[in-house]
Amino acid sequence: MLYYFPNRPTLIPPDPKNPLDPKPDYIDSLEASGKYVGELKWNGDNILIYTDTMEIWNRHRERHHYIPTPEVLDELRKFPKGAVINAELMHNRTVEIKNTIIVHCVMVWDGKPLIGKTWGDARKIIETLPYGEHVKLSEIFRDRFWERFQSADVKTVEGIILKNPLGRLVFSTTPIDDVAWMLKIRKPCKKYSF
Repeated sequence: MLYYFPNRPTLIPPDPKNPLDPKPDYIDSLEASGKYVGELKWNGDNILIYTDTMEIWNRHRERHHYIPTPEVLDELRKFPKGAVINAELMHNRTVEIKNTIIVHCVMVWDGKPLIGKTWGDARKIIETLPYGEHVKLSEIFRDRFWERFQSADVKTVEGIILKNPLGRLVFSTTPIDDVAWMLKIRKPCKKYSF
């Protein structure tokens, strides 16, 4: 089995006046450009789901220790074979949410890596998949980036990711640098400043 490291977003720099927040005017300018959509970055584990074997792997190229409940496994089995799905597992880090997988992207479809395709192309594919109560499609939004960032519950949401639908997917079998078409805005917590 070939492991593909998922794309990582570039971290938006903090506001020099308030190091616990990114620059609000910069976020507003990204929204005004019309080039980005927003997606919540939940406080979960980044995982890859191999639909042929139903194996779940973490970003460290290790088999994830999470064992899906029968309900989660039933929903995952509805996905077609020959895919590698990038998702977020909500189980270990959150008290309020357990046994929930939020799908963000597809990296391999019909046995073929989507190298060179756009994130928008991958989004169209994952929008066709069957979802349920435990395996859900991530919501995207096109406006109110700063407001959504400010109102996100820090217990369950780490921040937001801004994605350019025209950004090209790049996969590697070794860790790669952050991609510029995807920008991450973090909420403050004890582990990092913003």
